[in-house]
Amino acid sequence: MNIIDLFSGAGGLTEGFRHDFNIVGHVEKEAAASETLRLRDAFYYFKANHRESTYYDFLNNKLSLQDVFGSVPTRLLKGTINEEINDNNIQNIFKQLDERIGSASVDGLIGGPPCQAYSTIGRARNAPKKASDGRIYLYRYYIDFLRRYLPKFFVFENVRGLLSFKDMDGQLLFPKMKLEFQKAGYNLDYRVLDASDFGTPQSRKRVIIFGARSSDTQMIQRFFDELSHLKTRAHTVRETFYDLPRLSAGTENNNYAKIPTKFIKKNFRGNASIPLTQNCSRPNNDNDLQIYQIVAKAKANGINVKYNELNQKLITHRHTDKFLDRFKALGWDEPSHTIVAHIAKDGHHYIHPDYTQNRSITVREAARLQGFPDDYYFESSRTSALTQIGNAVPPIFSKKVAEAINSII
Repeated sequence: MNIIDLFSGAGGLTEGFRHDFNIVGHVEKEAAASETLRLRDAFYYFKANHRESTYYDFLNNKLSLQDVFGSVPTRLLKGTINEEINDNNIQNIFKQLDERIGSASVDGLIGGPPCQAYSTIGRARNAPKKASDGRIYLYRYYIDFLRRYLPKFFVFENVRGLLSFKDMDGQLLFPKMKLEFQKAGYNLDYRVLDASDFGTPQSRKRVIIFGARSSDTQMIQRFFDELSHLKTRAHTVRETFYDLPRLSAGTENNNYAKIPTKFIKKNFRGNASIPLTQNCSRPNNDNDLQIYQIVAKAKANGINVKYNELNQKLITHRHTDKFLDRFKALGWDEPSHTIVAHIAKDGHHYIHPDYTQNRSITVREAARLQGFPDDYYFESSRTSALTQIGNAVPPIFSKKVAEAINSII
């Protein structure tokens, strides 16, 4: 089945669909994320042609990104459209997708517009900007794609804040959205789902909207019923980091430390030839490292230290009446708390559970907690990689979504 991937990011949602669906094209505005998508498409091209060694040469720094792109068909690279979806670009995006689709039909549309506009964090501060925040209404472009390609189904992922977000008239936005989708010929329903219930080693609650043509409304309930049957136990940080090496702040270690477990083989190291990459941690100043050790030691004893509980010598922020969990450690024997894009700015909210390592988590550790396999490489810097990871849909979860759809269609 053919699907179009909108607001693609690094491709976390797409990754779950790759085995049973044909990705016609990705549309993504960020250049670095678009390079990540192209690289992932190249990986699957090499895999299909039994040339994985070429990709592994790239991961081992024997080939450049341009070497990789020069080894795959140009048409493959054009599958990622690096443009912002807006009034100026949408017709050109349609044209590029139409050329790729040809006479074929589109079976599904997947994606989730940027969620920052709906987030409950900073909502009061952002309220005055509502009138000029175009991100609020990006879902209307999603509807434009539905009208043009008339797919059988769509999957729309977003933050829980979408359900409580109020439009400029003070009314809830979501019922209005639902009505607009219905006018376009699609019914929908939603569930708030936690990715940890589907095998992702991270507590991550998101709104999953599933829609179908108005003539096939039974598909919606069947999808959610099927997806509920795919739940599994939550995995822990300890299980996820089991074979990763020790390192200290500001260093990199790309050597696996242990033989992988069954869980790690299945989700992260399926091929024994996969090298470890991007296992680099941030450097930190002495003050932060002192705080990290205190917070990680307390977490090991089941205590979450608040910022205003630290020694006064360590408190450098003026405001001690809010954001009191600004320093937070992961717990070994539970799923991670939610990875968000702020991890690209600092790692204070993601301190490694081993206080003897005294650091925040690496890019690769963050990717694992988000459910990305170790052969997934993020372009083109540590900051960009962490942003892409924090914004992504966990692939372990998205595979379950794709499996449920595949079962009912």
